[in-house]
Amino acid sequence: MTDQIRVPFGRSVTIYIVVCYFMWLSRVTGVKNITHGVARHLRSIGFPEGSGTGIFFALGVPLDIPGKAVSFSLTFEANYALPGEWNSTYYLDGPHLKKRSLNRRLAYNILTNKLESFGYSGKYCLPKMICEVANYPLTSNGVLGDVLQILFTPSSSQDENLSSEITEAEYTKDCNYRYKKCPESPLALIRRHDLNDNS
Repeated sequence: MTDQIRVPFGRSVTIYIVVCYFMWLSRVTGVKNITHGVARHLRSIGFPEGSGTGIFFALGVPLDIPGKAVSFSLTFEANYALPGEWNSTYYLDGPHLKKRSLNRRLAYNILTNKLESFGYSGKYCLPKMICEVANYPLTSNGVLGDVLQILFTPSSSQDENLSSEITEAEYTKDCNYRYKKCPESPLALIRRHDLNDNS
């Protein structure tokens, strides 16, 4: 049995009334101070010149490769400059930027540039990756497999006027023959490491 403090009913009502009185008193004096403060100049704090803020998000997924600690990670970062003065209109005077959303065309452009930075031909390896995912679905590889399946299946979203080479890649059967200019697909590298470690 736990020890409990019992307060008589009359005493709890008294405590409740006292608390309510102090709340009312603080509200009344607070209103008086607000009306007195309206005549004063409002102060504001500006940020130091050149300061900024940002948001950083990282998603790390461990890959199941026996004997190795390998993870696949995606990072997203957004940085914003802060105004040096509270009433600064610097950001309002410039041209307004159109809101840009992430669509398949933008994702493919980013992926093509990233492939080229790794030494692959993005123009030929991207369609080969789309072809491979269409012929060998990744849906049994968890969340990452589902994300890659959606990313490399152009028909899974509305028509975005993608190039015919991208849209036809999904329906091509012999990926290695059709995309000879991409001798080794980045997706094949992952599979090869997995096969070498399991043998």
